[in-house]
Amino acid sequence: MSTRDTERQRARANNLQRNADRYRDATLALRQVYSEGRRQRARLLIRRSLVRRAVGWETAHGPTASPASALITQKGWALHLYLIAIFEAQTRTATGAESRNTRPLYTTGEQRGWADLLPAVTATKNTAAGMRRQLTRALTQLARHNLIELAGKSGLPDRYEGFRLRNEAGTAYEVWNPGDWTPGRYSVPATDDNESPDPFRPPAAKDGQVETISLPASFVLQGWVHVLSAAEILTYLMLRDLETRYPDSSKRGVFVTEPNRISWYAVTRDVYESHRQLAAFGLIEHLPDPNRRADGSILRRPGGRTRLEPLRFRTLPEGLEQPAVRTVISAISTN
Repeated sequence: MSTRDTERQRARANNLQRNADRYRDATLALRQVYSEGRRQRARLLIRRSLVRRAVGWETAHGPTASPASALITQKGWALHLYLIAIFEAQTRTATGAESRNTRPLYTTGEQRGWADLLPAVTATKNTAAGMRRQLTRALTQLARHNLIELAGKSGLPDRYEGFRLRNEAGTAYEVWNPGDWTPGRYSVPATDDNESPDPFRPPAAKDGQVETISLPASFVLQGWVHVLSAAEILTYLMLRDLETRYPDSSKRGVFVTEPNRISWYAVTRDVYESHRQLAAFGLIEHLPDPNRRADGSILRRPGGRTRLEPLRFRTLPEGLEQPAVRTVISAISTN
């Protein structure tokens, strides 16, 4: 790790330490939402279209990014908030039903507001005002990428209230199904929902064609949804997608070549490098390779015509059971 990276990680640990109470409060708020929900699901289900590019669709600027990869270029809580909103919807909505948002932006009476579900980490002295700006900025970014829809036009004071979730693909248009127009609004998926055939998606093994990536609820309830960076979240979801897509191969560890990483997920090298942090936090493991160091970096290249094997990974769901803030601070302090 370079000196610059080391300093960046230390600053991250200091920020977590300084704001530990605020991260704790947001995590407790999420646990309250979960405990009050009618459907306390053990797993968070995310449609793969959040992290996969629609390869066949291009714009004047080139191939489109996936919704998640588009969001990591933005500062703030947009990707985190979208995952939290999916989690919140799944605690109270039946499988297959469209989710309707009745939660206020800010606490009213005993009901937690959306602002409570994010840690109040802001540089402004007026914490409440700072969090309002962060929340509305995140919602604006999600609306721009068609992951939510807002009630009114820009400038209206209550346009963010009652925002509606849209599907993970961020479709900006109506989708035709036989006999029906599907508006792209979010509905809760089932574990065994299969994907519709799509020539513009990466190929999947026969046994890996379910529509969703599943994560333990602890991803949210232990605060990982807050503590991980957007790049780390995207990299983790990419690895989970590969494990879901190729369930047999995942037993030996999944891998992704650079061309497929770009064409399937629009994950740049800088984003992909966050696998080192995920391993340090105990969320994934690098499978042993005599030609690589423990962190996955290349130790030596095999001679002759033997090619260097790609780095293989396995996710560790038990790692998500650990408290995120404490685990990340500890991992950074020992490195």
